[in-house]
Amino acid sequence: MATQTGETLYHLLLNLVLREKGFDALVTTFSGIVGSPVFLLDREFNLLAYSDESTIHLCKELKDRLLKDHIDIYEQATMVELDHERCLSCFLQPIQVDSAIYGYLCILDDPRKLHAMDFTAMEQAALVMALDFQKRMAVEEIERRYLNDFVRDLLEGRMESRSNALHRGTIYKWDLTKPQVLFVIKLVTPLGQGISHASIEAKMHYLQKLEEVIRKAINSHSNRYLVAHLGDVNVMLLIPKSETTASIKEESIEVARQLIPHLQKVIESQDMVVKIGISRVCYDFFELPTAFHEAVESIQMNVQMDLSNEIVHYDDLGINRLLLRITDKEELKNYCEEHLGELIRYDEEHKTSLLKTLSVVIETDGNLKAAANKLFIHYNTLRYRLRKIKELSGIDFTSWKKVARVVLALQVYHIIQAREKGKEARWAPFVKA
Repeated sequence: MATQTGETLYHLLLNLVLREKGFDALVTTFSGIVGSPVFLLDREFNLLAYSDESTIHLCKELKDRLLKDHIDIYEQATMVELDHERCLSCFLQPIQVDSAIYGYLCILDDPRKLHAMDFTAMEQAALVMALDFQKRMAVEEIERRYLNDFVRDLLEGRMESRSNALHRGTIYKWDLTKPQVLFVIKLVTPLGQGISHASIEAKMHYLQKLEEVIRKAINSHSNRYLVAHLGDVNVMLLIPKSETTASIKEESIEVARQLIPHLQKVIESQDMVVKIGISRVCYDFFELPTAFHEAVESIQMNVQMDLSNEIVHYDDLGINRLLLRITDKEELKNYCEEHLGELIRYDEEHKTSLLKTLSVVIETDGNLKAAANKLFIHYNTLRYRLRKIKELSGIDFTSWKKVARVVLALQVYHIIQAREKGKEARWAPFVKA
């Protein structure tokens, strides 16, 4: 390979960084110096830049080999053999600052030549590229903060005027004049609790990691989506390709289905599950605060009602859509007390699950065999519970009117529990003094 002093190489590449020539220029210049094809990979071994298009296919071979063999390349330069017959190997140098690895600089060549390579030149190139990575990440962080502020203002209804909102949207190449659907993406435990983090910084890092996954998973939608985070959830705005309400709903659910496996792969705790709430389509961006509440409430109701669905569209909440709009909490609680109070207190005092049993019987349209299977109990055990439910609450399963009132009371109960989620206090009206 051609030789060049480390200092000269450093200044040559640094000049490209300062002139913002990009990764392609860095890789091409370094390739010309070493006289071999060069790749630049991110920390997950995805291709960022290359010097020779004819060797791109080898990059996939390299990634597969690294992931399959779990080769340790995290702290020092490593040689990876790609093809023994062709005498092809790849020499990888981590691009890092302290313990943070940003990517890998890779030189493709005959290993006999690589052994004679000037290691200083490789290290100098990696150092300059680390500076470029840091610079890019700093800019991306600033842009992410401004983007989050923009999305937060949209979802909290804090836009000063329509013209101001449209202007801010153009900065992010986002067309607020188009119909939009809002997704809320949240990780929860099977009991419905949110994920906890050691610090705010750790939470932000994790949410940003999920944002990257979301962007990669739906890149087929091009500039028709916007991803940010708000509180402890990730939010995504989508400009649908479909036109009718029904087709927009179908498209939205399909996008959510694409996201689920990608997100489930990267969550750090296997106890967490991904839940995605989807709003109805908004034809005016001033409706987005309502859309945000719709998506959040979809997840809350899904968790509270113990539904296994990972994706919940607001339209599918049924009568809950109306009940959620009722703001008189005391009246809602009084209605539940009237029809379910005795059952709830009995469950509290005796650690039973009569209310859950009643819910499942109703969900299965009174099919006792199906309900028993769903509850994992014997058929006779279910019959005994139903007698106890009738004894405590006076519910008559032969009266349509009484059953309808109980069904409504159960829905109200789930709504209030969803709203109370996370609070330490128990539900006072259901506890007698």
